[in-house]
Amino acid sequence: MMDLNARRIPPVREMGWSRVYSLAHAAARAVLVPDIGRLVHFSTKDGPNALRLDPALTGHLPPEGDPFFNIGGHWLWPVNQTRWSTLSDDARDWPPPAPLTDRPWEGLAWTDADGGACVRMSRTYGAPLFIQASRVFRLDPNSAVLTIRQRIERTAPSVIPVVLWSISQLSEARAIALPVEADSRFRDGLNTLKGQTPGQQLAACGDITIFRTGAGGEIKLGTDSPRHWIAAALPEHVLVESVEPKSEGNFPDGGCRTILYANPAYGYAELETLSPEVMLEPGQALENILRMEILPGVPPSDAAAWADVLRRRKRG
Repeated sequence: MMDLNARRIPPVREMGWSRVYSLAHAAARAVLVPDIGRLVHFSTKDGPNALRLDPALTGHLPPEGDPFFNIGGHWLWPVNQTRWSTLSDDARDWPPPAPLTDRPWEGLAWTDADGGACVRMSRTYGAPLFIQASRVFRLDPNSAVLTIRQRIERTAPSVIPVVLWSISQLSEARAIALPVEADSRFRDGLNTLKGQTPGQQLAACGDITIFRTGAGGEIKLGTDSPRHWIAAALPEHVLVESVEPKSEGNFPDGGCRTILYANPAYGYAELETLSPEVMLEPGQALENILRMEILPGVPPSDAAAWADVLRRRKRG
């Protein structure tokens, strides 16, 4: 909700797009483009972008009829991929079906009284979903922390359950850390959703498992840890994403709360966070809070040492 003492932030022309909200202060920078529904840049003030952004597509909009504009950045899907085949014309779960095709989002930006800069992006999905999705991004006034309040509200009856499935695409992730639990329903705390369970790429470090990127084939691994965070080691810093749930229910993909995806052939990896999958009635809503934080400093190359760093940051 907008602060009563807020000051509006106008959109600007930047990076080739005509409607951009650029948020910046002494510690961090975030850039959002409602016309493609994405956060396209998140960094410390003068640091590199934590997110992948395809230079060939930067400044462009999705071509008409293109089911997926794979420019990178950070975005939200409101329906889990296991449901996509029921929404597509060919009963396949890729590419995204027509109801989920990239479309412009509405945008509004302001500065709160304490100096926090905010952007609200919202999109209405018609039949057969009948939902309104909204995401309020708030850049902390003093640190490289971006808080995202996410909400899906049902606007008319539908038989399609919804989920807050957030994805951050990264081009330079050297390793990805996932919390694992001794009492997990998955073997070794991990659920292999795509590809073969990696061997040498995994390092078990107690209650944290480290996955080394850059080798092997396409892989997708999920964890059911209620600690609900995921982290990526980048060349100059660490990106941590954590979720504060606001709704109850069963998590999709067998109970996964966070997921890593890596595809060396495409040259990128993804951090994915999930909410419970919920069947909403008209007027009901699904909500959570996603927190993205950049931790400065080069992460240790040793897996156990990096796991210790994450624990000291109270992420373990």
